[in-house]
Amino acid sequence: MPKAQKGALLQCDPPQMAMVRKIDRESNHAYILEEIDDKTCLVKENRVEEIKAKVKELMDAAMGMDEDDNDDKDSDLD
Repeated sequence: MPKAQKGALLQCDPPQMAMVRKIDRESNHAYILEEIDDKTCLVKENRVEEIKAKVKELMDAAMGMDEDDNDDKDSDLD
């Protein structure tokens, strides 16, 4: 019998989606329920804030930003 899970649509630009996919792969597919296109996927509803935080950390690390440098900056994840 199929199991249902609550999900939330996550939309972002393709480079950020690549990060989301990478994080999902590295965590044994703990976040993404279904990939819709290169800018949209369905993620587990209870993991949305966690995946946003991980993408933000990756972006900040890639840009060489410290935590103090990004007080009010937000990613493009919706």
